[in-house]
Amino acid sequence: MPTIDTFAVQRALAELGDALAAASPRASGSDDGFGERRRRLVWHLDHYLLPRVRDLEAPLVVVLLGSTGAGKSSLLNGLAGQLVSPSGVVRPTTMRPVVLLAPGQVEAFMGGKVLAALADADRLQLAVHDGAFPEVALVDAPDIDSVEAANRTAADELLQAADVCLFVTSAQRYADLVPWEFLRRAQARGVPLMVVVNRLPKIEADRAAVLADSRRRFEEAGLGQAGPRGELPFLGVEEGALDEATDGLAAAAVEPVRRALVELGRDTRALAAVKATALRGALAGLPASVEQVARDLELDERRAAALRGAVTRAYAEEATKLDDRLAGGDFLRGEVMRAWQEFVGLGDVSRWLSSGVGRVRSWFARRFQAPGATEAPLRQAKEQAFEELVAALVRHADAAAGHAAAEWATDPAGSRLLADRPDLWGHGERLEAEARELLATWLGRLTKVVEERGQNRRAFAFATSLGVNAIGVVAMLAVFAHSAGLTGGELAIAGGTAVVNQKLLEALIGEAAVADIVRGAERDLRSTLRAALDADARRFLDLLEPTGAGPDDLRAAAAKVAAEAERLLAELGAGAGGQAEERRAAR
Repeated sequence: MPTIDTFAVQRALAELGDALAAASPRASGSDDGFGERRRRLVWHLDHYLLPRVRDLEAPLVVVLLGSTGAGKSSLLNGLAGQLVSPSGVVRPTTMRPVVLLAPGQVEAFMGGKVLAALADADRLQLAVHDGAFPEVALVDAPDIDSVEAANRTAADELLQAADVCLFVTSAQRYADLVPWEFLRRAQARGVPLMVVVNRLPKIEADRAAVLADSRRRFEEAGLGQAGPRGELPFLGVEEGALDEATDGLAAAAVEPVRRALVELGRDTRALAAVKATALRGALAGLPASVEQVARDLELDERRAAALRGAVTRAYAEEATKLDDRLAGGDFLRGEVMRAWQEFVGLGDVSRWLSSGVGRVRSWFARRFQAPGATEAPLRQAKEQAFEELVAALVRHADAAAGHAAAEWATDPAGSRLLADRPDLWGHGERLEAEARELLATWLGRLTKVVEERGQNRRAFAFATSLGVNAIGVVAMLAVFAHSAGLTGGELAIAGGTAVVNQKLLEALIGEAAVADIVRGAERDLRSTLRAALDADARRFLDLLEPTGAGPDDLRAAAAKVAAEAERLLAELGAGAGGQAEERRAAR
């Protein structure tokens, strides 16, 4: 056989195997069959395709397959010219497959991956003999209709490893059903066939009739051109042509079979063609199998999109409702406003506002600089504001989670995901803590903006002297008022001190600056609340995140395998042709 570089094909097959192993559907039902289809495909790659590619430089594997008593062991012994596989009347005779090898082929055979693995596991017996065939490893397989399940399994494994199937039958049993099932599987896998009809009648006319009928059956089954070189070869062995010394068929009787195997081993072009045919057959079903798994993943993506949509809708609806609560002025009427009103004194601030900005600043500074005057009330106002915001957020997150989980429960895939995550029926356990962190960060951003955007240095210095707590709470209440869409007298009625807070900010840092700051902070607050809801929704969405390779990745990996295999097959054919030319030139 020519030296062929199989590395690129092996790498492409390994990459496809890795992609298949990593592909993990997230929204598949328990009975959709994806797991089994992927398992079969991975097995096909690991135990069939990769070993076959690696074995391209190993001897040609010719497996003797046939029914019980067909005479496989007798044929092998006759071809070897000595006893290498026992025959007899007790069935099954061949309990462990025997492979006949020429002395110079042992290393190449053991360098392969299919049958060498069986030999390493002591499931295959090596018979090294000078009478073996160069470039050909001849394997006596267990009976394909054996009463022993292990023997039938071994025969099927050997069929998968075969480069050529030498089907051994008899004049009495060539129409049996079980062997034909194996022959169809060999045909589906692209394994070339040779047929040996054993125990033919001694009368020439009868012998010709049996061979003609046997050939007709094979042709009607579409196997007439299934031979290594095209036309299916039929080789006959007469009844009673035995050699007691070898417990096999007589050398003269098996000479047609020996001659066919010797010619096959000598013809490098034929060897390459057989290897290429076997590889093509092994690759034939790969695109369809990969496409089926890719479609499974596409279906999974559609299912996941539907489940994802249910979560997105549920949380978006509750986010809108939370926005409506802000717009309705709910946060202007609670304990927050009462705590702030008690602290600043609505009547005092209103009176000072009408007296001019300078006097307001002086009064406000004295008020905030009194020992202990600000810490507790400000902390209470801020904490109460956060408490109300977080409580509202949790209620809406709870509702969103409940709606999303209820919709998932009606879907088989969603129901399966929910079974492992009962916590999804309500808000996440970290929502409250995360929401408080987000709000604290939001308030910090707002306070910083207010400090930095005073209309002049004097106002900036004054705002800074009040401290971040006071400035932050004043600005926060102004944002609540702006979110409610109220101005002027409406603010005074609906929010009590809200109008005072906004006027106070205007007195401190300017009307234009306050309007701009409040609008930006209000947008920031809505985004902050939505971010908290989005974080809670991630508990659902993370379960649907695709992992590993997607359908297009699998198709691309399969296309790479096909391209590299075509290159290899072309190289295999060219190399075989070159060696044949060299031999002809040498002659």
